[in-house]
Amino acid sequence: MLIINPKNTEVLKLYSYLSSIVSPRPIALASIISKNGNPNLSPFSFFNVFSANPPILIFSPLRRMRDTPIKHTLKNVKEVNEVVINVVNFDMIQ
Repeated sequence: MLIINPKNTEVLKLYSYLSSIVSPRPIALASIISKNGNPNLSPFSFFNVFSANPPILIFSPLRRMRDTPIKHTLKNVKEVNEVVINVVNFDMIQ
């Protein structure tokens, strides 16, 4: 059995482990309108349902691995406090 200590594991390696646990990974499209009125649509695979009562759906806008800036989606969510999560369905894939 593989034992992973997050304190001693590089972030990129942790990301690899975590992203391989759930498969196939669901994809969400986070849509936001910035405070300046600019639309933004971003795909997220770190997305899932946590609870039905109360209804809780989460998505995680990770920092980029190479230079760790905050992604535009997270910046916009913090500014406008609103995001719409769209679920990718079979028709969209086609």
